[in-house]
Amino acid sequence: MGMPSTGGRLLSIGEFSRLSRISVRMLRHYDEHGVLPPTRTDPGSGYRFYSADLLRTSARICALRDVGLGVAELAACVPLLDEPALLRAVLQEQRARLEVDAAAVASRIRKVVHLIDSLEAPAMSIDTNQPTEIIQRDLPARIVAAVRDTIGDYSAEGLLWQRLMSGLPATGARVAERPLVAAVFHDESFVESDADVEVQIDVTGPFESAAGVRCVEVPALRVAQATLHGSYDGIGSAVEALGRWIGEHDYAIAGPMLNVYVVGPPQEPDPASWLTEVCVPIHKA
Repeated sequence: MGMPSTGGRLLSIGEFSRLSRISVRMLRHYDEHGVLPPTRTDPGSGYRFYSADLLRTSARICALRDVGLGVAELAACVPLLDEPALLRAVLQEQRARLEVDAAAVASRIRKVVHLIDSLEAPAMSIDTNQPTEIIQRDLPARIVAAVRDTIGDYSAEGLLWQRLMSGLPATGARVAERPLVAAVFHDESFVESDADVEVQIDVTGPFESAAGVRCVEVPALRVAQATLHGSYDGIGSAVEALGRWIGEHDYAIAGPMLNVYVVGPPQEPDPASWLTEVCVPIHKA
């Protein structure tokens, strides 16, 4: 936002705190981390003084803080305050993160409501959207466009889908007529955080990887499948049913579990209409 003017009396940190509505403690913190340095710091006393011109900068910093940007992100944004296009990109990324967070909160609210309902009707199963019977299925070899990364937790899977769909046009790849749309969970066990997840969509043929989207040849798989009708809250029931079936039929898990999204949020906003095939690669134990 340009260099502050050096004309006129500088404001003390207390005065600037009142006018900017940023606490003195936070002003010192922002100074230490390069977010909002004072105009002058007295070399003897260490007192900080601020130009009134910095009030405009402080207001923009507060606005960015209030949408959830952390201190390091604020420091990176300060040089961009006069660059709307660059700042817009940062805000679009933050919006995507917030939308994923909102979806996770909405899912937790649905679970709370479901648990409340189960307390009021104890004869009902806690998991109302039970999977259908377990079947064996052969998934054919496929060529897919994929994005794989470590995400905060499983609820952040949507970020990978956003990256895949926004980057796909740059690859020139064409989505298959009836694509298999899947998320693959590569960790050998369930993890609470830092999950290794890959999202995939079938394409018509090989392409050069670009924009973070990779071309991957997926081999054919024999899987045990549970079909889930309804929201993703029932995934746990589906996995439990698969686990029982695998043990009872003397199979072993032969690779990462995957969810195939037949009907999901892009096609149908109502979770009751979602259809998910929860698949576990298997071989005879």
